[in-house]
Amino acid sequence: MLILTDCPDDFAWPGLSAGDWARGQTRARPETDADAAPWRALAPDSEIWWSAEVPSPEGAGFWRRLIVVREAPASQFDALRRLCGDGWALPGPVATVALTGRGFHGHRGRVWQTAPGNLHLCAALAPDGMPAREALALVAWPAVAVVEALRSVALGGLRPGIKWVNDILLDGRKVAGVLTASQSQDERVTLALLGIGLNVRVAPAVPADAFVPRVTSLAAQGVTADVAGACAGVLAALARGWADWRARGQAALLAPYREASVIVGRRVAVWDEDAGARAGGGGPTAPLAEGVVEAIEDDLRLRLRGRAEPVARGRLALLD
Repeated sequence: MLILTDCPDDFAWPGLSAGDWARGQTRARPETDADAAPWRALAPDSEIWWSAEVPSPEGAGFWRRLIVVREAPASQFDALRRLCGDGWALPGPVATVALTGRGFHGHRGRVWQTAPGNLHLCAALAPDGMPAREALALVAWPAVAVVEALRSVALGGLRPGIKWVNDILLDGRKVAGVLTASQSQDERVTLALLGIGLNVRVAPAVPADAFVPRVTSLAAQGVTADVAGACAGVLAALARGWADWRARGQAALLAPYREASVIVGRRVAVWDEDAGARAGGGGPTAPLAEGVVEAIEDDLRLRLRGRAEPVARGRLALLD
């Protein structure tokens, strides 16, 4: 895996020393250079980069590029989507990290607060022949990977859980969130995108609402990991999850997703995606559905006790 960065002193990748980085000038790269386009999109103000070759996390050469920038001028998730839409040929699975930045967001454009010391990770890959019907499993893939990474000894051996659809909780507090998107053509997925925000050092000051009443960080849980260590752990878990998924089908993701769920057997309310903080706060909206979760179906829909139709989408709040 090739790492490109404008901040090698602030991203201590495991096993790399200062002498392992090679300095380069980005403006000397031709427009046809495979790394020039993503670098100029993700770090337009950086004219110098440092590069280093490292083993791909979890081996097997899954990740081809990791681009790390000190400050992203805008959402890297959106930048990757535009790059791929403009015809950039992915050299293989590519991951990006911003130590901080502006314009980051979650699902439906909801603001994700960045903070130095936290992990802001995005990735893009072109699945080889994935049927479009499997695109829903893309939601489970990064959520399960974050859970497995946090269970590892390197990241504290914690006991995280998943709140439908894509929030990662520790002791009822949100520590991470996941964003996914895909593009399909002729019933095949041609592009998969993901974003992961993980509170490593800082628990941002997020206004409490029905959906995110409390937040936490790995540091608040007694974990001493840094951004690079957290990144390595998550990338390794993503690579393992992808290999299992492609080898054994969606069950390889759905089983651990269900096992990590914190909502099965609990009473919940689900509001429209755009309900926002009004839900549960006396606003004009009412939940779309309310009840005890009996099961999570294979397409991630929720089956609620006493409700004939499963719940396919929405924002979920725990009621007990």
